[in-house]
Amino acid sequence: MFEITGRDAAGRCGVLSINGRRLETPAILPVVNPKKMLITPRELAEMGFQGIITNSYIIYRDEGLREEALAKGIHALLDFDGVIMTDSGSFQLFRYRRVEVSQREILEFQDRIGVDIGVMLDIPTPPDVPASAAERDAGETLLRAEEAAEFERRMLLTGTVQGSTYPELRRRLASRISELGFEVHAIGGVVPLMEDYRFAELVRLVMPARQCLGHAKPVHLFGAGHPMLFSLAVLMGCDMFDSAAYALYARDGRYITPSGTLRLEELRELPCSCRVCSEHTIAELRSLDAEEREKLLAEHNLLVSLEEVRRVRQAVHEGSLWELVERRARAHPRLLEALHALHAHSDYIEALEPVTKPRAFFYTGAESLLRPAVRRHLERLGNIELRGRELVLLQEAEKPFSRSYRLSSSRRYHICVVSQVFGIIPLEVEESYPLMQHEGLEVPEEAQLRHMRRAVDEYAAGFERVHVHTSLAEVLNVEGEVFESHGEFRADPDPELKLRALADYQFGRGAGRMLFSSARAEYSRQGMLRRAYSDEGELLATLRPEDGVLVLTIAGARRLLRLPPPMCRVVVDEEAERFVREGRSVYARFVKACDPAVRPGSEVLVVNGEDELLATGRAVLSAQEMLELGCGVAVKTRHGCR
Repeated sequence: MFEITGRDAAGRCGVLSINGRRLETPAILPVVNPKKMLITPRELAEMGFQGIITNSYIIYRDEGLREEALAKGIHALLDFDGVIMTDSGSFQLFRYRRVEVSQREILEFQDRIGVDIGVMLDIPTPPDVPASAAERDAGETLLRAEEAAEFERRMLLTGTVQGSTYPELRRRLASRISELGFEVHAIGGVVPLMEDYRFAELVRLVMPARQCLGHAKPVHLFGAGHPMLFSLAVLMGCDMFDSAAYALYARDGRYITPSGTLRLEELRELPCSCRVCSEHTIAELRSLDAEEREKLLAEHNLLVSLEEVRRVRQAVHEGSLWELVERRARAHPRLLEALHALHAHSDYIEALEPVTKPRAFFYTGAESLLRPAVRRHLERLGNIELRGRELVLLQEAEKPFSRSYRLSSSRRYHICVVSQVFGIIPLEVEESYPLMQHEGLEVPEEAQLRHMRRAVDEYAAGFERVHVHTSLAEVLNVEGEVFESHGEFRADPDPELKLRALADYQFGRGAGRMLFSSARAEYSRQGMLRRAYSDEGELLATLRPEDGVLVLTIAGARRLLRLPPPMCRVVVDEEAERFVREGRSVYARFVKACDPAVRPGSEVLVVNGEDELLATGRAVLSAQEMLELGCGVAVKTRHGCR
């Protein structure tokens, strides 16, 4: 069972439950050589690792290890009670092009020794081989995947995507493997790319496969063992990695950091506070004999890797994964190229990106302008139906902008702030996340100026007149009637205008008309919108202060239900209807259909197959995940409709 517990971008935190054991994802599985253990599995467990990966083929080929594993089981053999995943011999097949075992034999062996997660015997294909060779190997891998999927077993089984450096081939293979019923998916054949720092190419190969593997199963990225890659891999939607780098680097005297690798002889200080670095000086490490130094370096490398995985998990939960990836990308030019390559897949990532997060949006550089949140905002602006005829453009000020300028839009003037991050921010929707909850630079960079000019040019089309404040006109050199004082645009607040704009922005075009025609607003002492009522005094919605999200009552939901299906809807089957009416959460396995525009954090209407309102609540998953996942909460119900 795989349950998602948190998400940001395409990254997610989850729990994989196997044979009574739990593996929290994202997870790093240290590679354990069953013949030569530099760090024992017991020591790995004491460090905090919940899972390891070892090689079943090595065990199978060693008569002593094989008999002991068959007699005692893999967990007793390795003295490890956590999750154990085993490679099938594909690594040896990759290196030597042959193994002395059939797939059937190695699958049976993995299952008999009590492996938690087994792996099919796929055909790893090196990068840059001729297309014909890649097609041949992919075809054989698919045949083996179909054979493995029919194998009866107690363990979870991993289906691996290959395809060399051919994105379309990987896409095709991933589509077929996703249909075969594997419990875990994997992407292989990419270690040489990582070793050669071909990170942009890694993105171009992983993303087509990842998009075709669906959302119901955890995805393992074979060989992604360096912590500088963890955040990027998680952002792409990978859940598990394995690492032999900790031992290989230690043998070579290399010291891992989250942003790269250093040789021990290059260090003057130990820039870490793990147990190894706290208890030893650089001089002491250098003076140790080779075996002891290798073990301590391996321990440090493992602890740094585990710390980075925990940092990534925290970033997912708090909504700061983009910032972490952008910081890591600054550590190496090839990582920065990879981040640029990732933005080519922003459609896929945006569909999974939460609409609201616990943490503010922090601008870290020009790459931040390409995040899905920026694009989503600019697209949502097109949903707003009711706007003034003349556009007024102001420079950014202290937030909230409407209070700084003491202005609000009117039926004549549509007043907007030109933002160095979000391009255009109408005052009507300024409270919506992340428009109020973001931090940028005091002086915009050239990339931001280009972004602002482009946003203004696109948004200004269609207005009768454009008024540009003089300070903004000087900075952006945009066309319009220049003015110095904004006092001439002051007008009495129009609550319906603001309410309708907020609803259109959040729920989609036409929502404001359905929800807030003939409505009145209630404001806080600070002048911020807080509640909306019908003319009869019925509460329709409240505006959540921390993120500006409209939270519907049942009365408001009934009004919004007049929007054409499937807008804002999550449809559940008859089995769940009674419980949802009582206000219980909606579980993914009961979802029959969903508005494709639903994102994690969206306020939704829960209906039955007859489009009758059952409840209103907050989506926990994206539309795609609701339809694919077999477990976990899909919607946290707020108000049931008895």
